[in-house]
Parts: sequence; C-alpha cells; structure tokens
Amino acid sequence: MKNSDRFSIVIFFWFFATFIGSANAAWGLTEKAQQIYERSSASVYQIQIIDLKSNEKSTIGSGFRFSKKGLFATNYHVISDVVATPERYRIEYVNANGERGDLILKALDVAHDLAVLQGEASDKAYLSFATASMSKGDHVFPMGNPLDLGMTITEGIYNGLVGEDLYQRILLSASLNGGMSGGPAFNSKGKVIGINVSIEGNDLSYLVPAEYLLKLAGEITGKEETQEWQAVIQDQILEKYNKVIHKILKAKWSVEDFGSLKIPQNIAAADIKCWGKTEPEDIPEKQFYSYSYKWCRSESNIYLSSDFSTGTIGYYFISLGSKSLNPLEFYKVYSAELSETDFLPYVGEKDVTEFRCQSDFVKIAGHDWKGSYCARQYKKYPKLHDVFLTFAALGEAKQGHIVRIGLAGLDEPLARRFLQKFLGGIQWVE
Repeated sequence: MKNSDRFSIVIFFWFFATFIGSANAAWGLTEKAQQIYERSSASVYQIQIIDLKSNEKSTIGSGFRFSKKGLFATNYHVISDVVATPERYRIEYVNANGERGDLILKALDVAHDLAVLQGEASDKAYLSFATASMSKGDHVFPMGNPLDLGMTITEGIYNGLVGEDLYQRILLSASLNGGMSGGPAFNSKGKVIGINVSIEGNDLSYLVPAEYLLKLAGEITGKEETQEWQAVIQDQILEKYNKVIHKILKAKWSVEDFGSLKIPQNIAAADIKCWGKTEPEDIPEKQFYSYSYKWCRSESNIYLSSDFSTGTIGYYFISLGSKSLNPLEFYKVYSAELSETDFLPYVGEKDVTEFRCQSDFVKIAGHDWKGSYCARQYKKYPKLHDVFLTFAALGEAKQGHIVRIGLAGLDEPLARRFLQKFLGGIQWVE
C-alpha cells in the first residue's frame, strides 16, 4: 500500500471519529435537556396577570415553585401591573395540565427585577438551587413559556457575571423569548442557577443569579401583613443608588483630553459604557462645522412599568468648531445643540412632575460657562428625582464645549454631590 493511501485512510478514520464524537456530545446535551425537562417541568408554570373586568390574561410570563410552603419566583416586571394598579389585576398560575391557582405578591426586589409570590402550601414538586459556582463555557438550560406557545427548554452557555458588584447578572449565550421571563435556568445537574430576565438579541440573554432570590425569600417573615409596595420600591431604589453613587464619590478619577478640556475618564461604575465619534467640518453631511462627542451611560436601569424606568447615570461631552461659519451662524448651531434634552428615559406626565429649572453664569476650570440645572420629582415615589444639568462654555466666537449630565431616580442632595465632584473634575487645557 502506498504511503499516500495510508495517509488517506488515517485522515478518513480521524474525521469519522471526530464526527461521531461531536454527534455523541451533541446528543448527550440534548438528552440532558430532555432529562431536566422531564424532572422539572411539573414545577415550572406560566404566570398570568388577569384583567379583572374581562377575566382574561393581560400579561404573561413564567415562574417556578421553589418551596413546599407554596412560594413561587418570577420577575418583578411580569407582575408590575398588579403593584401599580391592584384594583385592575390579579395574579394566577397555570401548570402544564391547564390547572390554575391564585397567587399573591409576598416580596419584591425591583433592583434585581424579582418577585416572590405565595400560592397554596402542598406536597407538589418544587425546584432546588445549585450550590456549586459556574465556569465560563458551562452549559445552562433555561425553561419558560415563550410567546404563550407552551413550556419549552433551551440550551445555552454560561459567560460569567456582568454589571455592578452588588447588582450583577449572568450573561448567557442562549435564545430567550417573550413569555420566558421569570422562568428558571438550570445547570447540567438540574439545579437552578438563575432566573430568566431579559434579552439582548443575537442569542445573548441575561439571568438574575439565584442568590438574590434566596436572599429575598429569606427576608419574608411569614406574617400576614399588607405591604405598602410603593414605599418598598422607593426605599429599594434609594438603597441601590446610594451604594452606587457613594462608591463613585469615594473613587479617584482619572482625566483624559477632549478638545480644549480635560474631562473625567473613569468614575468607577462598572456598567457605564462610553462611545465617541468625530465628524470633521469637510464631510458632506456637515460642511460648515466640526462635531465631536463622547457619550457615556449606564446600561442596567430599573424597570417600574412598561413606560417608566429609572436609574440612569449618564453624561455627554460635545465639542463644536467652525472655520466657515460667521459668529452669528455658529451661535445658532451652538444654541440648537445646547437645547437638546432627550437624555433621560421618557416618562409620562402621570409619573413625574414638570422640570423645575434655574439658569446662571458660573466659572468652571477658570472659564465662563452658562449653566442650567433642572429637576423633577416622582409622583408615586416623592423621595426620587431626575436631575438634568447642561453647561456651555462661553467666550469663543467659533468654538464651543457642552457638558450634559443626567441622573434618574436619586435623592436630590446626593445627585448634587455627584454633580459637584463631576464638574470639579473638568479642567481647561491652556
């Protein structure tokens, strides 16, 4: 036999063995998903928010039973309508056999988007939680009821924790769909490691780590008491952003060059991401002035309702300049940019008061600026405010710098402390 023939045979068997091994591995994972589904599906439910007038479901999500005492877990955003308007809605579970039962809200954690619901105590099956930590590349098996199509299980890959230290989420390479929110995600041993919470797209999703649910459940006293949920939500938001802002205030910030300024570069908030872009004066879209910006914003807001979220921390730096425009023309461009206010999340009039604003001329880094400070209050959460600050540098006929800072859902005195440190970090490059 020729050496070339022997080589071909070796390559063939190597390819065959590799293919069979891969197929067996894939089959093993599929079989594992099937085993987890068969063992756990009796403890996973569809959660329905029932409109009291029509007696039909208004919102759906998923949830799971995790206690023989009848405790269920889901996301806060699944049941948020019941908190906002309890006179219009109630909570119900539906199992795989179509059996229904009423649930009541027992505890919530808006910062982690969790809710614990109380059903009837019984000997029905319930899920248990993992004790071992996960490693990147481990397989995860989320369950839920996507798009009201019935209970399903998917497979994904654990990709670690993301976000601020005390408010982290699990990054998951898997497809989650609407209706799966609040369902459990299992490790390969069938133990719950997290709760389905949100979808990033392109097979990227997030889970709430199970440890936050266990902590929330551990705070339930067992007493029959009527909770003032609005006060609970307000206190939880204040607690979260007090921790985040105090961490930022204690940190040492570095600075970086931006046009004629040196600006804060690192404010010690893990979930704030920055983007930048420069458009020179000679491009076709903007033939008369140059435009540079740096935009930084937090990514993990707190969900309050379908049209109301809070918790944003963000800031813009904008630099404008022109060689072509005369001073009056440039002033019009500069003023138009200064008037932009679409920085904070949109909320309706029913949720917040009108902004109260005050303007003044101040000195920052030894230069004159025109500033505007605006604040508005939350109607249901009166200790919470949105704050918006805009400053524009003065003194240059055909060059300008704008600073915008927005903070949502904070105690106003704490927001002012953040603004004071932030503006104090701006320097002028002479």
